[in-house]
Amino acid sequence: AGQNGKIGSLTELSYLITHIDDPRLKICLDTAHLFASGIDIRTDLSIKKLTQSLKDSGLLEKIVCLHLNDCASDLDSHRDLHANIGEGKIGLEGLRTLVNQKELSHLPLILEVPGENKQGPNLANIMIAKGLTS
Repeated sequence: AGQNGKIGSLTELSYLITHIDDPRLKICLDTAHLFASGIDIRTDLSIKKLTQSLKDSGLLEKIVCLHLNDCASDLDSHRDLHANIGEGKIGLEGLRTLVNQKELSHLPLILEVPGENKQGPNLANIMIAKGLTS
């Protein structure tokens, strides 16, 4: 999301995957990376736009999991600052809407949060994440 020389858009990612054309190549969507890269995932409408873009670009079928985290930085800040679930700028409702989106709801969720005292995922974050799924 904020690294120089890294993939910066879904269009670039689609281009690479199309030209590499290897069935082993898959995608893990990171919620904080999406948000920091300028993809708003806070509302149902914006998430529907994202899933449509993923479909149109052929990326949706390549997604195999979600890195679930909130984002401590602003939308389109290009700063990869993960936050605990519900403690960042995306918020609980945005994350809940995303993980329950029909096209994404089957994906495994991998918590990638700082946790308590920056020790990684803790029971509180796990329980909050479980509560997001319908």
